[in-house]
Amino acid sequence: MKQTLQTSIWSYRDIRLVLPARALSYAGDAIAMIALTLRVSDGHGPAAVTALLLAFAVPTVAMIPFAGRIVDGFDSRTVLVWSGLLQVIAGVGLALVHDLVPTLLLVCVLQIGQAVSGPAWGALIPRIVGEELIGRTTGVSQALVGVATLAGSAAGGLLVGWSGSRGALLVDSATFLVLVVVAALVRTRRRPEPGADVEKGGVSAGLRSIFGDGVLRILVPGLWVFVLVGEAVNVVEVFLITGELGLGPSGYGAAGAATGAGAILGAWYSGRLRSDRTRTRGVVAGMAAIGTACVVIGLAGNFAVLLVGATGIGLGSGMLNAATSALVVTRSTDAVRGRVIAALNGTARSCSIFAMLLGGLAGTLLGPRGTFVTGGVACAVAAAAVGALVVRVKDSELEVISH
Repeated sequence: MKQTLQTSIWSYRDIRLVLPARALSYAGDAIAMIALTLRVSDGHGPAAVTALLLAFAVPTVAMIPFAGRIVDGFDSRTVLVWSGLLQVIAGVGLALVHDLVPTLLLVCVLQIGQAVSGPAWGALIPRIVGEELIGRTTGVSQALVGVATLAGSAAGGLLVGWSGSRGALLVDSATFLVLVVVAALVRTRRRPEPGADVEKGGVSAGLRSIFGDGVLRILVPGLWVFVLVGEAVNVVEVFLITGELGLGPSGYGAAGAATGAGAILGAWYSGRLRSDRTRTRGVVAGMAAIGTACVVIGLAGNFAVLLVGATGIGLGSGMLNAATSALVVTRSTDAVRGRVIAALNGTARSCSIFAMLLGGLAGTLLGPRGTFVTGGVACAVAAAAVGALVVRVKDSELEVISH
């Protein structure tokens, strides 16, 4: 085991293909989000932007019963190539249309492909690196995604200004095509074992695996709470920064960059955690950091304090997401990993949808500052509750990995 832990993830050929290609794809997603938001907001108003956000979120939720079963029931190469091609087609279609309704429909098609390909990659990577390197690989992968997303967000505006939304969306389609090629080149395969007893159910099998584990049944609901709060404060963040603090678009962009940088650092650090005990502590620490940072932002009176809070939210989010993802994968059996990841992604997206409504309501009743402070206090209480429950879990149960 000692030698395994010292092995670099980059010594695996397939990882050298997969991680950069997936990061590139996320950069394309960020470019597409900028292009589509600018397109939809031009002449349509806030309701259209809300519809766009829902088009990105709802298919992931709707696909929960099907995505995991597809991933666990078919050859990984087949699943990844065909879901990637669906995204390529949808991306090209988005580049060619301009009206609101076709745009929203094609975004839904794009996200159906993502709802399948995301769990497929998540379930395949452990086959590439082995169980002992899942945590490190997850941390590195999410850190690379963070860097790529920041770069894509910056490039998106430039591309739209240079070539319009069509050119930007064609770039996004090209990144999906790269991912399809990589899926075809990856030698590692994940297939259902012939004659093996396959656990029935889609989302039910995934949720049974999560709630059947003494650690995950505590941490995953805790994650849902933090998705609710994090997405809710995102709704009012722009009003706090540009309105009450008077920092304008540049201040809003700087806060977003600080959050992204913190998330990269948090994900990278999470990849250095080598046991379920330390990853669990990382999840709780991430939760506490998010709660504290929300309060700091809510009370911020100047740009410097705002940046400290934004970096703290990013740091906590990066650590929370990466450590939870690693725990969910390592503590799930290989046969149901696709369904577990699909269930986790879909339920988190469900929380995101509800958070949009919650954030708007909280912003109206409490104002931007009150929303951040209240959300931060709620997160701190949730972090304390999760930490207290995790402490009661026996070491023998915590360190059991069901692979």
